[in-house]
Amino acid sequence: MNKEEAIRQFALHRPESRGIYGYGSGVFKQASSKGKPLTDVIFLVDDLKEWHLSNMKMNPRDYSLIGKIYLSKSSVERIKGINGVTYFSEINGGEYTFKYGVIEVLDFINGLDTWCNMFMAGRFHKPVLELKSETQVRDAILYNRRCALMVACLFCDSEVTDKEIYNKLCGLSYLGDARMAIAENPHKVENIVDGSYDKLHEIYPLTESYLTRLEDGRYHINHELLLRKISELPEGLLEYLYDMDTDYKDLDMVRINIYEYLTSKNKVESKAQILQGVKTNGVLRSIPYAFAKVKKRFSK
Repeated sequence: MNKEEAIRQFALHRPESRGIYGYGSGVFKQASSKGKPLTDVIFLVDDLKEWHLSNMKMNPRDYSLIGKIYLSKSSVERIKGINGVTYFSEINGGEYTFKYGVIEVLDFINGLDTWCNMFMAGRFHKPVLELKSETQVRDAILYNRRCALMVACLFCDSEVTDKEIYNKLCGLSYLGDARMAIAENPHKVENIVDGSYDKLHEIYPLTESYLTRLEDGRYHINHELLLRKISELPEGLLEYLYDMDTDYKDLDMVRINIYEYLTSKNKVESKAQILQGVKTNGVLRSIPYAFAKVKKRFSK
C-alpha cells in the first residue's frame, strides 16, 4: 500500500473531515533521512471538540487517559490553545505509524490568510499531499505560499540560485522554533529542499515579476519592486510592520522587522505546542516522540 492509500484508509476510520493533507518527511522523502518517520496528517474539521468526542468512541486507543480527560472536560478555547490545533503521535495505522493534527477550517484559513498565527502557515509553505480539500482552503494555501515566496526573496541577495530561494522559504517556519535548539536535525531545511526539489519547483516555478532568470541559471531579485508589493503581505505581519514604524523603502529595516516578527511568533507558538502536546498526547507518548526528534538531530 502506498502512502496516499494508507492515509486514505487511516482517514476512513476517523470522523468526517473537510480537509485531509499529508506532509513532512514521512510523506515526502528528505535527503539523508534515516529510519521510518511518522506519517504526518492534518485534518480540517468543523468543530474540534465534537470531532474528538466522536473519535474517542471510534478510536479510543488514539488517546491517552490524560488526553481523554483533557479533551472531554476542557473548553474548546482551552483545547485549541494559541495554535488552534491538537496533535496525536505514535498512532498505529497498520503498515505505517501516524502523527495527526486536527484544526477547525476557519482557524486554518485565518492563520494562512493573516499570519496572526504561523503554526499551520509555516507547514503549508512546504509541499503537502492533498487528499481532500475545498476551494476556499486551496485559495488560502496559494496566498500563503505567494507571501512566503515574497518574504524569502526579501531575505535573499539580489542574485541567487533557486535552491537558495527554496532554503530561505522552507526555513521561515523554523526561525525561532524552540525545537530547533534541542530536538531537530540542524540540516533539516537543506534536507527538505534537496529531497523535495522537484515538488518545490512545481509549487514555486519562480516566474514572478520581481524574478528574472539569468543566463547562468541564477535569478536576479528586483528588491525595489518587491518593496512596492509589501501591502500584499498578510495583515498580521503588516500590522507589526506598521507598529514598528517601518520604512518600506528601507530593505534592511523591512528585513529586520519581518525577521523579528517570524522569530517571535515561531518561538512562542512552538513552545506552546510542546506543552499542549503533553496535555493531549500524554507523557508516555510524548517522551518517545521527543526522543526520536533528539536522535534525528544527532544522526547524520
